[in-house]
Amino acid sequence: MNAERFILRLINGGDRDIGLFQAALADRDLPQRGARSWLVDRASLLSTVFVGLQRARARRPASPAQRAVFYDTVATKEPVRRARASFARVHFGDDVDFLLTHRLKGQSAARRETLHERRFARAWRRRARVAALATLLDPRDRYRWWGHVFATINSFAQAVDQYDTVYVANPYDRRSYVLATFLCRHTSAQVRIVYQSVPLYGNQRRLHIPVTAVVTSKVNVPEAEYFRGRGEFRAAEIVYRPGMFVDERAALEPRPPVYDLGFFASGDWAREDGLYWARDIAQVRAGAYRDNVYERYASTVLEALVEYARSRRRTLRIYMHPYERTLLHEHAIEPPYRGLADGEIVTIDDRPGNSRDALYEADVAVALRSSTIWQRLDLGLDRSFTYVYEDRSLGTVLPEALGQYQANVFRSVEELYAKLDACFAGTATTGEAE
Repeated sequence: MNAERFILRLINGGDRDIGLFQAALADRDLPQRGARSWLVDRASLLSTVFVGLQRARARRPASPAQRAVFYDTVATKEPVRRARASFARVHFGDDVDFLLTHRLKGQSAARRETLHERRFARAWRRRARVAALATLLDPRDRYRWWGHVFATINSFAQAVDQYDTVYVANPYDRRSYVLATFLCRHTSAQVRIVYQSVPLYGNQRRLHIPVTAVVTSKVNVPEAEYFRGRGEFRAAEIVYRPGMFVDERAALEPRPPVYDLGFFASGDWAREDGLYWARDIAQVRAGAYRDNVYERYASTVLEALVEYARSRRRTLRIYMHPYERTLLHEHAIEPPYRGLADGEIVTIDDRPGNSRDALYEADVAVALRSSTIWQRLDLGLDRSFTYVYEDRSLGTVLPEALGQYQANVFRSVEELYAKLDACFAGTATTGEAE
C-alpha cells in the first residue's frame, strides 16, 4: 500500500492537484525522514496518534487572544514569536496569537470547546488513526515526522472556531506546508504562507493550493510569477512585504561600506551531507562532515575571493553563519577557513548572533547559499552576487526565473572576477576612500 498517497488525499480532501502536492513535499528538506528502523519509526508514529492525541483531547489549546494566528515550527522560542508578531502587525495590521502543540508556561487554562470544534477534532483524530494504521501496510518509507503534523492539525482543529486568518512560516518545511494545505482544504480560514528572503527554486517553487503567498524580497516577485507561469506555483495571489525580520530591518540605517568585499558563509563544513545542521557536536569537532560537495564549492569561491582581495588590495570581511557562531562560542569549534584571515586584508566577523545588522558593511557581497544576498537586493544593494551551481540538483537558484536579477548570479570564478572588476573599476579601496 502507498500510505503516503493515502495520507495526502486525507489532508488534501481528495485528489485535486495531488500530484503537485506530492512533488511539493518531495522537494522539501525538513524534517529529516531519519534512518531509524521501520519498527521504531512506526512505533513512534502510533504512540503520537493513539496516546498523544488522546491526551491532547483533554489538553485543549487555550482560546487565542486574537482572530489571527501565526504558525512557526519553532514558535516555542520567544524571539521567534516576537519577530512573527511584528511581521503580521507591521505589514498587515494584525495582532496574532500562537496555537502550540504544547502549552507554554503561563498560558491560560484550556477553554470549553464549541460543539463544532468537538466534532471537527474528533473526526480528525479518527482519520489520523486510520492513516497511522495504514502506514503498517507500507514497508518502504519513514512516517515518524507525520506525528508532529497530526498533532499540530489536532490543535488547530480543536480551536477551529477561534481564528479567521492563519499565517504559516517556513514553507520549506513539510510540516508547515501540510498544515497550510489542511487549513486551505478543510477550514474557512484565510491562509497566508510567508516566505523568507531566500530563492524559491530549490525547494519552494511548487505550491498546489490557492492561498496568499507573501514574499519578503523583491527578488522573489519575478521568481514566483515565473513559476506561476509554468503552472507550478498556484497561489491565489502573490503579495510582497519587505523583510521577514521587520524590527531588525527598521533598525538598519544606510551607511557607507566599511569593507570592499563581504563573503557570507553557510557553514557547509558542519552540515550533514552539506545540508542539515549537524547535531552531533563531537562529530563536528572531529571533522566528520567535512569535504562534502557544498563545502568544496564554497572553499573554491572563498579562496578565490581571498586571492582577489590580496592581489588588488581590497579588504575582505568573512561573515560567519549563525550556526558557525554557535559552534564557536558554545563549543569552541573554529571554522576551517580561520587560517585565511590575516587581520588586515582578510578579517572575520565572528561575533555571537547573526550578520543581519551588517548588511550595509560590505560594498560588494558574495555568497553561495545565503539569504543575505536576497536581503541586500531587497534593500537596493545591487552589488550582491550569488553562485549558480552547474549541477542544478545542488542549487537553489534558477537564473531565468530571476528577471532583472539575473545579473546578480555568477557561474565561475572567472565570471565573478569580471563582475568584481566592473564594480571596482575606477574606485579606490574602502580604506583609501576613508
